[in-house]
Amino acid sequence: MARLIYSSVLLTLYLSLQAFLGSNAQLTDFLSIDCGATNPYNDVQLGLKWETDDNYIKTGVTKRMKEAQDFPKQLYSYRSFPSRSNKNCYIMPVITHTTYLLRVRLFPGVVGEKYSVALPVDFNVTFVSNLFFTYSALTDKDRVDVIYESVFHSFQREEISLCLLQGSKGTPFINSIELRGLPDTSYHVTRDVGDAKVLVLGERLNMGTKPGDNSFFRYPDDEFDRFWWSTPRTRFPFNRVDGSSMIGDLFFKFYEPNTNRIGENWPPNRTYIDAWVGPEFSFELPRKREDTNKIYTAFYFKDVRPDSQANFSNYSFVEWITVTVGDVSDNIWLCCLRDENWGVFEDVQLYDRFIHVNVSHKNDSSIESIVLNGFEYYYKYDFDISSTYSRDIRAVGDLLVSFQLEDFQGDPCFPVSWDWLTCDLDASRIQKLKLSHMNISGPIPENISSLVELTEIYLDNNNLEGPIPYSLTSLTKLRIL
Repeated sequence: MARLIYSSVLLTLYLSLQAFLGSNAQLTDFLSIDCGATNPYNDVQLGLKWETDDNYIKTGVTKRMKEAQDFPKQLYSYRSFPSRSNKNCYIMPVITHTTYLLRVRLFPGVVGEKYSVALPVDFNVTFVSNLFFTYSALTDKDRVDVIYESVFHSFQREEISLCLLQGSKGTPFINSIELRGLPDTSYHVTRDVGDAKVLVLGERLNMGTKPGDNSFFRYPDDEFDRFWWSTPRTRFPFNRVDGSSMIGDLFFKFYEPNTNRIGENWPPNRTYIDAWVGPEFSFELPRKREDTNKIYTAFYFKDVRPDSQANFSNYSFVEWITVTVGDVSDNIWLCCLRDENWGVFEDVQLYDRFIHVNVSHKNDSSIESIVLNGFEYYYKYDFDISSTYSRDIRAVGDLLVSFQLEDFQGDPCFPVSWDWLTCDLDASRIQKLKLSHMNISGPIPENISSLVELTEIYLDNNNLEGPIPYSLTSLTKLRIL
């Protein structure tokens, strides 16, 4: 049975805990990286500051396409990696014990633009040792803006790596990277010590958007800068209710942006303005990933109908609805229907190529019509924290300095090794140094002997000088030097 969490926002609870939460609800640790920009700039429309990526990566080349008005500025610049290295890694700072949203955007440019990315191209992108996504653009029909989002918890980490791995076609590239700190209460399945999960976004939907609206909204409407996509009637043929007339009433006064709200995942106020309304909602979403059968889902409810439509005289203090997702069905308790309510299914099993969702009123409930404001689901993975043995990391780090190879960033062995290393991934140890033809110079460092699992060392065709260190005789597994 999936673990179900449900609650509501009560006015008295809000007032009593507002002071306690304080600034914790107002996280400002935003990092916005334009991966091809030559100078930092401010996005006046969004109120975001964009940095160049110079401080986060040491490889690759930047390109800039001719700008148009169809896309944001950061999509017209990118960094590409034509060197054919196994991986090229960004290193970004994070705050320990913090939940983050990570977003990457890719846009290969339009047809005919001189500096557009050449197609076909495919490659993988990882963070820490986890596969984030596989990008594939094969024809000009694939020249679209693609957005990937993930939620993770930093635990004791002070930095994370995001790596582009060399694929079978074309040159890897990236337009922008964004890190957004999230409140401690949100997406807590990522925080379970010993069983931490990584969530990769499937869809995040703002229900009840106006007909013909195919857009999305983000910061500042969502203070944590999540993207909320519209739900056009061509795809979701449900009746909608417009709650904008309620703004300014007591109904919305405590949920305006930048106030200290209490909620499981803290959906933004704008999500609650519009909604679907009806006795039942049944829809299905296409499954986008096949590498996991587990998803995490969250539903958000608030009755935004005017009193004349809602007929609140028929409502008791507590109501129940039944929600079914995939193989899981359970009842969600709705308290005080003018308040925020949510239901979270943490562990839904998928069995086919669709995600089936049904929301209906419980048989003994007096609710005649359900109001659904928002929905999001994520593919769920174990958080792979594999890393190279710490002693090996220190030793190979000294080699980077000695041989001036500091352009290599990220973990030496995970998720794939640097080009000139061979690793035993099961043991997390370095087994081979393959430094032939690397144009390195100077003496051979003594601390190579700290790599005690080495079986082969290749240093030929370089400009090395001095004797072979006697300390290498301690490498009992070394067979080739």
